[in-house]
Amino acid sequence: MMKIMVILMMPMLFSGQLLANSDRISLAISFAKFKQQEGNLHYQVLDCNDSEGSWDTLAVITTQQLPVSAAVHDVTVEDLPVGKYCVRFFQDLNANGELDLAANSVPREPVGFSNNPSLMMSQPEPEDCVLQLTQDEAIKVKVNNKRRR
Repeated sequence: MMKIMVILMMPMLFSGQLLANSDRISLAISFAKFKQQEGNLHYQVLDCNDSEGSWDTLAVITTQQLPVSAAVHDVTVEDLPVGKYCVRFFQDLNANGELDLAANSVPREPVGFSNNPSLMMSQPEPEDCVLQLTQDEAIKVKVNNKRRR
């Protein structure tokens, strides 16, 4: 009798576990087109549910760095709640730990943002980079390499 009850309860326990985790999602990010395989990739996933603010006012969900050793690097951020997020990164070529900017705020090192916005005038605003995540998602963030003049 006990064996039958356990067998009958297993699907309910399993489905309950699936429902408990269904509101958590993962974001797979592919950072693509590194021209130089050197330095470190510094990336952040930020909470953009209130994307009206500046980059400095957004809550950081995760921040990581890893050595750039190939033209493409793939990472996955797990266990995110459903919501709006922004991704930004830079390739630290001079190993100073920060993104170097020109006087007009144009990045001097390779950078990238979710939604791959133009960097013609300066860094994009967070609202240009918002991803609305409701399920597991995979995105590609292209490296915007500094053009030499």
